[in-house]
Amino acid sequence: MSSTTNEPDIPDEANEATGAPLPSRGAKTVMAGVAILVVAALAGSAIFWSSTKPDGPGMPDVAELAGSLVDQELTWDSCDFGPAELLPGDEAANVKCATIKVPKDWLDPDPTDTWDVRISFAQNLDVSDPEAETLFLHPGGPFPSLSFSSTTQHRVPELRSSTNFLSFDQRGLGRSSTLSCDYEYDPADGAAAQPRAIGETCSDDPDFATMTTEQVAYDMDFMRHLLGLEKVSYLGYSYGTWLGSWFGKLFPDNIERMVLDSAIDGTSATYEKSWKGQYVAIDRQFRLLTMNWLARNDTSFALGDEPEAIWDRYFAATGSPEMADAAHLVWASTGAATLQAKPVSIEFVVGVVQQLIVEGESDGPGDHIDRAARVINSLGLPDEASEAAIAQFPIYAPVPAQPGGLVQASYSSADDFLRCADGEWTQGQAHWDEYNAQMAEQAPFTAQLKRLDAPPECAFWPTDVEMPEANGDFPETIVLQSELDPLSAWESGQALGTTLPNTSLIAVDNEGVHGVFPYGTAAVDRPVLDFLLGNADRPTSQVVDAKPLPLEESAFEHWARLGLYGDRADPNFTDPMSPAPTGVLAPLGD
Repeated sequence: MSSTTNEPDIPDEANEATGAPLPSRGAKTVMAGVAILVVAALAGSAIFWSSTKPDGPGMPDVAELAGSLVDQELTWDSCDFGPAELLPGDEAANVKCATIKVPKDWLDPDPTDTWDVRISFAQNLDVSDPEAETLFLHPGGPFPSLSFSSTTQHRVPELRSSTNFLSFDQRGLGRSSTLSCDYEYDPADGAAAQPRAIGETCSDDPDFATMTTEQVAYDMDFMRHLLGLEKVSYLGYSYGTWLGSWFGKLFPDNIERMVLDSAIDGTSATYEKSWKGQYVAIDRQFRLLTMNWLARNDTSFALGDEPEAIWDRYFAATGSPEMADAAHLVWASTGAATLQAKPVSIEFVVGVVQQLIVEGESDGPGDHIDRAARVINSLGLPDEASEAAIAQFPIYAPVPAQPGGLVQASYSSADDFLRCADGEWTQGQAHWDEYNAQMAEQAPFTAQLKRLDAPPECAFWPTDVEMPEANGDFPETIVLQSELDPLSAWESGQALGTTLPNTSLIAVDNEGVHGVFPYGTAAVDRPVLDFLLGNADRPTSQVVDAKPLPLEESAFEHWARLGLYGDRADPNFTDPMSPAPTGVLAPLGD
């Protein structure tokens, strides 16, 4: 997405792994309802763990590359965030934090030219215990995730007796080293002027060239080395699956096992492919899951029992420029756009649909801001939540810059520039103008969210970074993917889970959640837990059933019976009352 729109950064993945929607660009600390991923403080002491085993053959040797940095001590101290920021139930009594120094550029390391990386360690066993497992974690985004060690041990208590958990703010984010670049543009040059200025200016900064997923993977293996660990395991969600693909390809011998949940396709070697897939997936879920659920629950929402008719009515009600802008404000400021990736929140999401239809079909006074405020006030939110959402309107509907004068600004959106610096994006405005125009017709909801107003910064960010190929040494891996995930398209998860070596896919039919594990059913959770505990081998690839949605006692078929292989037609609408087939499908092989 281009920062010219200031809209919810949906490709940054709703944080289903923690139960919190992602904040949007420009409002990452203020979005109503967002829970920030941090952990409570615990005083610690200086501890130094030296590596006891050289890195495996054929892989980069981080100890050698780090030079004198390999001798640094890990000084554990209280984590630098407050307990008020913890998610409900998070357990932080065993959590401590440290800051490590890493070379800015692992491909041309200089131990005097470094970034700081802040790590969080939830320790349940002594690291010298041969039975102890260490699970590296990444919740996605990328966004600050220092507290994810605490969050995960709370959410997956079955692992605590045998597992230590490590999470971190990766370079460019949170309490690790960050950076920004100053740029300028003339609004008279059109919608592409700002992303062009960002891409061309920031990509010319050598420090920005070190903010890549490849470099983060090196940082992770250096963490392993400094902790004195022969091997680690890894659990990553969304962007964390892209990072996991890099990690597994670069350091396969140092990884015991991996779980990659809600996937970005790390087999295509290009982030752009999965990025574009999200446009299709967002509208797919809105059409096939949200509209069908509304139709089945007509007695509660009174919008009719025909999904296509509800769809047409919604876009008719929000079709004027004024109501389209009002709809964008409502979806963005309430966080409802990202809550679509949490089907447990579907009642709130369809409440937004309902109230936008009511407002759009009325003759209410005022401009798009007045109309959006009325919709938010009609959603039944607590007063403070409504006020917080409305207070964000200037972020999502800023006063347009006036043509004829240069605008100067600073750019520090690490989630954006990391994707750009990872490479393999089609360069230039012409491709993206044509693509966005075509996609706006196919994905009208994505267009309403202002995802297609301008080219991404990455369209002007040349780089030569290229992901390596996976080989037979790739770690044993499980990929988890839900069928109607709006943020990581089914096609991405299918490709990753069926193409990576030594990998199985667990696909959840008729489910639209982003961030599957822990899911709450034995069919999903048991094989993953047994795998992470080392009690069972990687399971055979299989399709399992979804849980019922709220207000319903059984699951329904939203698309077509899910298979693991082959292309699938993308229908406009489906029968909302078609019952879902039940029972785990027979194993479909690797």
